[in-house]
Amino acid sequence: MGHTDTHKKLHAHFNKREWDSMDKHIRADVTYEDIPRGLTTKNIDEFKDWLREWPASFSDAKAAHATYYEGKDFSLAQFRGVGNNDGPIGPFPASNKRMDNPFWEMLHFDADGKVVSGQIMHDQLTMLGQLGHIDVPH
Repeated sequence: MGHTDTHKKLHAHFNKREWDSMDKHIRADVTYEDIPRGLTTKNIDEFKDWLREWPASFSDAKAAHATYYEGKDFSLAQFRGVGNNDGPIGPFPASNKRMDNPFWEMLHFDADGKVVSGQIMHDQLTMLGQLGHIDVPH
């Protein structure tokens, strides 16, 4: 199985909320950076807690319309983060508005094909504007 296949499986597990199914694909000591938020998780439990924050804010959150690219020890995904904001997000209450925002995620793999680290980029300004939490200058 290639790195792209693993990346696709992890997105499918997220979309189905199959948190424990991720364990066989991710090292226990995985580090993962949410770059826009300045947040780094330092193990699989922290990573899965971070993942659970998305459906707490968007109960129907999905990684959708993904395109994947693969290298020797990495996989890159460009996808749309979509969902209805029906729960609080940070200091903001639920707006019941829809998010449809671009995300870029890079996963790095060890020699056994397990995720050892990752980074995600997303446009918080656009997302908070879509949700009506801030005015976005044009």
